[in-house]
Amino acid sequence: MIQDDVLIRRAEVVRIHLDALDALMKEPSPGASEAIRASLSLRFLFDGALAQVAHAAGVPLLIPAPTLDGVPIDQALLFACGGYEVAGAHVRPHYFYREPGIQSPHRSQFERQISASPDTHPLSEVKLGRFGQLPCLAFVGKVLKREETVRYVANKCGGAHHSDDMAKFDEIDHHLTKVGHVLRVGGNGLSVVFLETLGTAWFLLNAPAVVGLRTALRVPVEAVRPPVPHSS
Repeated sequence: MIQDDVLIRRAEVVRIHLDALDALMKEPSPGASEAIRASLSLRFLFDGALAQVAHAAGVPLLIPAPTLDGVPIDQALLFACGGYEVAGAHVRPHYFYREPGIQSPHRSQFERQISASPDTHPLSEVKLGRFGQLPCLAFVGKVLKREETVRYVANKCGGAHHSDDMAKFDEIDHHLTKVGHVLRVGGNGLSVVFLETLGTAWFLLNAPAVVGLRTALRVPVEAVRPPVPHSS
């Protein structure tokens, strides 16, 4: 039988990373530093450890996440999903489309884009794997998924290079360069790439399944192990 506690039990490592995310999100003004550290914990959790520990604990791992059906994010110069809280403030979705003149033949398309871009997205429960594949950002037509965004931040800022597609990250760099200063929204000077990394942590931590799992992981191991009978 393969043991998971040669160095430290997998469940304990998952607890440490979830607690680290919680501490980062409770900072009074989380910024780039917290987002980078969050990306490293999220990357580890997305790589299978969280799902394995939840399965072993009998916890169905469902994450309430924004659904973007019908939103033309692939047409946006910049889209950031929002729908979470950072520093006690609600972060709303952000859209930036190319706005033509009033008399332009493209004006009706722009107005349709705006009308299809709501201030609040409905939430639906999805499995962890699906959660990581949901879009959270778009730059001049390049749509980034949550796990992809986390891995980009972890790679570019956190030094987590193993088993990653560097060409894909270079492509993201290219799109970010084209967007430029518009990346910083909300008046706090924080890039939407970092904001959405923090947002991914927020959705994960606030999922009832993860709240329940964290409670279960705080129970000492000795409290759940059956007593070993003494030989007479």
